[in-house]
Amino acid sequence: MIYLKTALAALQASGLVAQLIAATVAAAALLAAYGVWHHQVYRSGYVRALADIAAEDTRAIGHATDLRKIWRACRDRGGRWIQSEGRCG
Repeated sequence: MIYLKTALAALQASGLVAQLIAATVAAAALLAAYGVWHHQVYRSGYVRALADIAAEDTRAIGHATDLRKIWRACRDRGGRWIQSEGRCG
């Protein structure tokens, strides 16, 4: 708190140019902090989206593997797979 009071006292004692420089530095610091925060939020969303896609791909691959086993069992029994009906004939 003492630093803030000291900074305010220095700003009051300094000229207009020094105040503008101080305001510019403060604005740049706030903008940089916002940029870092925004990047972290963006990155966490990106990582989550990739994880969701990977999980969906894993489920899709598992489902396709199961269906291929059914098709393969049909063919191994000498059956003919009827694509339009999704069954062994």
